[in-house]
Amino acid sequence: MIILDPDADEERQQEMLERVQQIIRDAGGVIDHVNDWGRRKLGYAMDKKADGRYVIVTCSATVEGLREAERVMTINKEVVIRHMSIVLNSVQAQHAKANGAPLPADDRPDREERPARAGRGSGGPRRRER
Repeated sequence: MIILDPDADEERQQEMLERVQQIIRDAGGVIDHVNDWGRRKLGYAMDKKADGRYVIVTCSATVEGLREAERVMTINKEVVIRHMSIVLNSVQAQHAKANGAPLPADDRPDREERPARAGRGSGGPRRRER
């Protein structure tokens, strides 16, 4: 999973994705799917960004290929906000190879309001036990 800075130039984002895929291929890996989930709200702000462009690359790769791809993504902090490699078990891997990564199920409406927080308990002063 790669989270790209949505404010970065589209060309630089695409270059980064192509570079990561090429590194994996050069190391003997195979790219099965590239799922671009697009711009989504982050769970919490990262690098002062409220949202990011999520891209899931499903692949079979060597350890060396993954390490090099992670190294390149770590260096390019102006384009890549976060990245994470996830190792799947054999059943999950077969499903991912066949179907790619499914879109996340997000049942929250945009800008969901939180309930107002009441002060401290009942509002009265706290009492100490003696």
